[in-house]
Amino acid sequence: MTPIQQAKATYEPEDANTFEEDLVWHLYNAYVYSDRETFVMGRPMPRNKLNGKIKNDTLYPVEECDTWFVWLAAGKDPLKRFLEVAPVKMEYVGWHRRGNKLKIYKWKDYERKVDKYGNKN
Repeated sequence: MTPIQQAKATYEPEDANTFEEDLVWHLYNAYVYSDRETFVMGRPMPRNKLNGKIKNDTLYPVEECDTWFVWLAAGKDPLKRFLEVAPVKMEYVGWHRRGNKLKIYKWKDYERKVDKYGNKN
């Protein structure tokens, strides 16, 4: 499976949105990166807004954001690749781990972790 196919496969029929709906929303409003090895959808957000349910109906002005929230990532080392291709660096990077556990790292700490240990989160 390609990374984008892997990403799509994470969606369940009972999910609020389809993969295609989330992809289109991110294409219009946020950030999508895709190549043969990696697929990432993400958006800038204020870190203090990451504690609730994150939906695809709220945008924040970039100047109010301090965190890249990775909505979905798949493929080979997608979070490492995201650090390399993100349009701008922010103070933090965050994502929901399997089981919905929120992980937030300072950007520079996560870069060091990836450089030292690889992409094992």
